[in-house]
Amino acid sequence: MKRLISVFCALIIPAAVFAAGSTTGPDPNDTDERYIYNNTVLEIPGVGAPYEAENSVVFTEKADSRFIGIAFDFEGYKTIHPFRIRRTRDSDGKVTDSLMFYVLNRPKHIQTVSYRLIVDGLWTTDPLNPDRYYEENTGILLSRFTFSTVTPPETAVTKENTVHFIYNGSTGQSIYLAGTFTNWDPWIYQMQETAPGFYELNLPLPPGTYYYSYYAGLKAMTDKTNPNKAYTPDGRTASVIIVR
Repeated sequence: MKRLISVFCALIIPAAVFAAGSTTGPDPNDTDERYIYNNTVLEIPGVGAPYEAENSVVFTEKADSRFIGIAFDFEGYKTIHPFRIRRTRDSDGKVTDSLMFYVLNRPKHIQTVSYRLIVDGLWTTDPLNPDRYYEENTGILLSRFTFSTVTPPETAVTKENTVHFIYNGSTGQSIYLAGTFTNWDPWIYQMQETAPGFYELNLPLPPGTYYYSYYAGLKAMTDKTNPNKAYTPDGRTASVIIVR
């Protein structure tokens, strides 16, 4: 009987935890996202190595520390995200199980995540994750998690206000990039074919909103990897990218 009630309580207690607000949580205005997040937390089987769940990765630790935080390489280890606690209670209100957790929504264009934990003020690797390595540049031991699924590449803003443009098409083409940043001159930036039919170009741009298209000769094509499109003042359909 107490086991059943423990499960019931596990469904209630995390809801109160979510209400506190944290970077681990979903968009409060997105009901579907909250549903996925809440169920991901409830379905944590116990303390163990990090694992994938619903396009996210779940990190867990024992609830025997005052504070546990996590910092990631793609943020330059500058932000420490706090773990949260999930408690299970029996019918008498006694805690029967507890663990600390952090749910990371998978960043775009990232296949492998390196990270460090901070436990009660001390930096450390993840003791539950056997995948760790020394970073040669800093000499720091890091933990690492690799996603098993591969996300299709798409045009996106990367580090230092650089836009990584991607075009997929036939091999052997001469593909150019043009937009408001070239005054629509289609002959300035030629993309490089890095794999058969896969063209790339990294272009630093200052903060702002930019309209752009790809060109094969004088034929303009919108970016199939970018769903954001709009009409330009001269009536053409173009892709849109925002650099913040």
